[in-house]
Amino acid sequence: MIVTPAELGAFLVALMRVGAVAFTAPVIGDTGVPVRARLVFSVSVAIALAANRPGVELDELPAAALIELGSGLVTGLTARFVMARIANAGQLMGMSLGLGFASEYDVHAGENAGILRTMCSTLGSLAFISAHGLEAIVRSVTVPASTFSILAGSNELVRQACSSFGYGLSLAAPIMLAALVGNIGLAVMNRAAPAVNVFSIALSAVLLVGVALLIATAGGFVAGAMDVAHASVNVLR
Repeated sequence: MIVTPAELGAFLVALMRVGAVAFTAPVIGDTGVPVRARLVFSVSVAIALAANRPGVELDELPAAALIELGSGLVTGLTARFVMARIANAGQLMGMSLGLGFASEYDVHAGENAGILRTMCSTLGSLAFISAHGLEAIVRSVTVPASTFSILAGSNELVRQACSSFGYGLSLAAPIMLAALVGNIGLAVMNRAAPAVNVFSIALSAVLLVGVALLIATAGGFVAGAMDVAHASVNVLR
């Protein structure tokens, strides 16, 4: 079997697009996913795409590769910023409940993060998979790319990056409000009875209120996580 320069160019262009998405998209682009697995995925999908797209001559390769690379990066990062809403909500909830000291390594972020953030990130990954996110990643690289689509996608990328914290705040609002009310109640108790050592029961009291509200609002939070996952999948599509 002889591979022509045009076919080789088509494979390299497809590999740039798939690789950019695979290293930036949610779940598959997480730090916990081995690089070798992402490389195998990228090469396999690129071979399938190159066999079903027109050839790219070598003199057209640099421009085509840059367009495909930019399209893949914009698509993957936009979807990741959408999914970051859930991680932001978990971080805000953990800080409101005084769990900032309880941190562990988060494979999704590649850094130490609060325990609630790690749990919420894992929940978001499961929601993304159940929303057929992995299939959407493969479908996203089959859409033809152009300079205009990259510019439009860049605007969406900036919008999602700026709104990610706001959406995360809305998801964490019940827990943050409960923590605020609990702390105000403890402050009133300390004012009314100065002899009571409020600081010795503050953390436990806020945690109890937060856990009770977490259980009560679990259904709504899961529904919100699914909405975020579907929004991320729509970006990939």
